[in-house]
Amino acid sequence: MPTSWKRIAEQDEAHTVRDFQRAAQRLIVDQVLYQANPKQRSDYDLVAAHENAFAEALDLFGCMLDLNVQERYVAAVPTVTEVSKIPLMHTLLALVLRKLYDHHMNRGSLNAGVAGVSLPELEAAFQESTGRELPMKPQSELQGMMDAMKRWGIARLVRTENLGEATWFAEILPGIQSLINERTLAMLKSHAEFLYEPDGLGDTTEQKESSL
Repeated sequence: MPTSWKRIAEQDEAHTVRDFQRAAQRLIVDQVLYQANPKQRSDYDLVAAHENAFAEALDLFGCMLDLNVQERYVAAVPTVTEVSKIPLMHTLLALVLRKLYDHHMNRGSLNAGVAGVSLPELEAAFQESTGRELPMKPQSELQGMMDAMKRWGIARLVRTENLGEATWFAEILPGIQSLINERTLAMLKSHAEFLYEPDGLGDTTEQKESSL
């Protein structure tokens, strides 16, 4: 059984029971905490300092704690992954993002563990890998898909401005290595193949977004 937060907080005079509870809740909700993210930094540091205690707590929720000290992130990886409620296009996008991350990692072009991908590169990779068009216009549709990736802690859209002109690109975050692992990859690929079938396609309209 996990040690109570009260007992751990008594041993760690710098933090309260509420600090431990908040960090555990944020990890479960966000799925990945990054030390580089100012909003997540204190929770990441607390989890990293008490890895075993948080691992025991997450186990009660059917999750495994994966602490990557080199990339400075910690992930709550579900031990039982429910992919049946993930829409087809979200499934395909997650698979393409993982493929692109591996490509940039093999090229040595990661920046602090993050793969920066232009939207034309993302669009081309999606079409090449899936045979489908990635919805680029209206951009709100792409934004909605990437918002789901952001909630999973694996990627996000970033806007930059140069001489008053806005440019968008995607950042694929290092936590994708933990959440889209070999087991999850196999399940997502199988899920995508099922949804490609005529019988499966009819179910997509009933699907609601799920966590990985």
